[in-house]
Amino acid sequence: MLAKLKNEWTAKSSTYIYLFSFIFLLIIYVILDSNFYETDGVHLIPLHILALITGVIFESKRITKSWKTAVLIGLISFIFTFTLSFYLYHISPNAKFDFMLILNVSILAWPIAFFFLYVIFSRIFNKKRIAPQLTEGTTLILSISMIYWVTDNGLVRFDTIILKTLMIIVISLSLFSFYNAFSKAYLSDTKKLILSIWSSIIMMFFSIDNLYGIFSYGNVVSTNEFIQATYIAIQYFLLGVSSIYMIQNFMMLIGFLPSWKIFFFIKYSDTIDKLKQEHIERYSDTQVSKSDSRFCVFFVSIIFFLNYYFNIVPRQFIIWSTFVTFPFFLMTYNHFLKKK
Repeated sequence: MLAKLKNEWTAKSSTYIYLFSFIFLLIIYVILDSNFYETDGVHLIPLHILALITGVIFESKRITKSWKTAVLIGLISFIFTFTLSFYLYHISPNAKFDFMLILNVSILAWPIAFFFLYVIFSRIFNKKRIAPQLTEGTTLILSISMIYWVTDNGLVRFDTIILKTLMIIVISLSLFSFYNAFSKAYLSDTKKLILSIWSSIIMMFFSIDNLYGIFSYGNVVSTNEFIQATYIAIQYFLLGVSSIYMIQNFMMLIGFLPSWKIFFFIKYSDTIDKLKQEHIERYSDTQVSKSDSRFCVFFVSIIFFLNYYFNIVPRQFIIWSTFVTFPFFLMTYNHFLKKK
């Protein structure tokens, strides 16, 4: 009994330490940023970069269920930028030591270091934990989103062979995901592999499309400065969320393409077998309920239809907003359903 309580307390203490560390660092940044803004009239980290980092940290915490990854990488990347800044000032001729200046430069350079180190860490040390667990429900919402994207782009045509092929692939795999979400058919390894690859393709595609949409036309929506700033911040927050999936799904798909290195060092068949197993293992055996599937189709379809009809926000924005918010709506729906 005492050992169990001790283990639980240790686990909670570890979580609280990382959470408090994150809050402490955030407070320090706010203080430094306020002083920097008063003297120079600009923020240390622009709003969109801060929102981007917040999106990465949010999704990292949601997937891994821990603050450890984000906080550790944040600390390591800041120590790295501070050390590098200090070294560059030290070797620069006629440079006077100015701690606050070095600290400000470190904060400005930190986001770049954070992203690079996050990618390296997630792929080498935390590969399995950072990869999101996929379910039939995940593939269902992705398929609905893909159908909406194709429709909103006006690609529901069969004019060319390429469009015909694209439509056949999208419709076939979407129907397959619908079938699995609404039936209790056994999820074999083959089904898991198909659904996982299909999910990876969609998430990778949406991540790139979101990146393109933000840099092409996503920053102009309103003449009201506060509303525009809020919208831009949300866009970059969602880009931070999507960057997690961009990295992971790129690595989950690129392995299927043969390269000269594989032919010289590793048998291509062995590499494919290993990658297939990764896809199968990351797909959950737990089947979603029909009630959840119905709510998903109903809720997501209405959101996409309203945006398609009234053209409220860009499709990339509404798709990623739905990805992030839908779990909370589903949780609320199930809460009231259980009450009844």
